[in-house]
Amino acid sequence: MERKNEKHALKLQPLEITSTTLFRCPISLEVMRSPVSLSTGVTYDRSSIQKWLDSGHRTCPATSQTLSSTEMVPNLTLRRLIRLCSDSEALPVQIADVSDETVEMIGTEVLCLLDEKDRERSEFIVMYLASIDGEMKEKVVSALAENPDISVSALIRVLKKGNTIESRIAACRLIESVLTSASPFLDKDSKAQIIQKSKLLDELVYLIGNEKTHNAVLTAIECMLNVIESNDEKKLRAEMVQSGAIPTTVMLIKSVDTPADVAGKAMRLLDQASRCKDGLMEILRDSKEIIEILTDKMMRVGREGREAAVGTIWAMCSKNDDVREAVKRMNGLVGRLLMVMQEDCSPVVGLMAGDLLKVCVGERGREGREGSYTKTMHVMPF
Repeated sequence: MERKNEKHALKLQPLEITSTTLFRCPISLEVMRSPVSLSTGVTYDRSSIQKWLDSGHRTCPATSQTLSSTEMVPNLTLRRLIRLCSDSEALPVQIADVSDETVEMIGTEVLCLLDEKDRERSEFIVMYLASIDGEMKEKVVSALAENPDISVSALIRVLKKGNTIESRIAACRLIESVLTSASPFLDKDSKAQIIQKSKLLDELVYLIGNEKTHNAVLTAIECMLNVIESNDEKKLRAEMVQSGAIPTTVMLIKSVDTPADVAGKAMRLLDQASRCKDGLMEILRDSKEIIEILTDKMMRVGREGREAAVGTIWAMCSKNDDVREAVKRMNGLVGRLLMVMQEDCSPVVGLMAGDLLKVCVGERGREGREGSYTKTMHVMPF
């Protein structure tokens, strides 16, 4: 894809980032030695925020919000960035105040920097960009989106071969930002082509199936969901199925060690897979086990996960008589469906849950009731 503005023409220059507030504690204004985040999401140096809390305060100094918890979570990504920036031999970068001009320069230069052979420097750039928020991040993402063939392929290299899980998570988040952006340089077709060409979904499935870190798995699932839902869903659902997402997702939902938030997102991925022909056919091959797993786990996840579980079971029932027989005999499903309908579920999910209840009621055999669900089960309501 051609660049539309010559002023953004790539030219590799030495990167100079002079004193960033990103690395400075909002209390002491000094570069943080042990950055930790509060429940509000703001990061402080541990010693400074500990003094604040020890003095009796229960609010966030930067936002004045009341703290729901005084737990301090180490910000490992930021700590690594600070360490890399202070290591002049490993990474000759000066730290300074980040102005709009600096961010624009980074956004342009990074397209070359990401493409170079120095992996450690590339990882630093990725982690640094992923740490920028707000309006400045929008400018960075916009610059990356102007030449996505270079930026996405470079980010995928970090996602695949990064030395640390922090850099791989950062790459995943930046990829998601670029491929879900409303950039005029990227339409849905070009995004789908980039995703297919780069084998992005293969890398995300590998990360989901092989990484044990909660944050990494959750970030990879969210990236896949958002990339699929904001682009050409039909093409990308089929691509996701081909990448092996279904067995990976089912194992994740099934595992007793999977946290509820991850299991809920995984159910949404399975629901996406069930909405394409190849995905539904693959799911139907293990329909009994999948129905048992979803029935068992759907009330242990959030509302979005429960609704996705209903959607997947409904899709299976709409195409297969054997699945309907299995649903009729599934202990506990009726109660769960009633609970889904009683909460504030979407109208479409309410219709699907109602259809499934008719399947279950048919087994109990009121005369004239059995089989009534078939009037709507052949219609896919999405």
